[in-house]
Amino acid sequence: MSTPSPDELAQQRHELANAMLTMTEQITPIFDTADGMRADLEKRGWSPTAAEQVALSWLMGAVRMVMGVQR
Repeated sequence: MSTPSPDELAQQRHELANAMLTMTEQITPIFDTADGMRADLEKRGWSPTAAEQVALSWLMGAVRMVMGVQR
């Protein structure tokens, strides 16, 4: 395996940055939904701690599903 040239490294960094931006755009609605779920549970009288735990559990499951991770 050879060491990548400076141009290849720059291209790899560019591709990684674009992939991270794309992922951020795609995953933002999931985080927004979890935030909304937490806020809704608190409005319904749930304690902030319990609402956070439920929202976090849902968020972790949703992220695993999006990433294709089997549990």
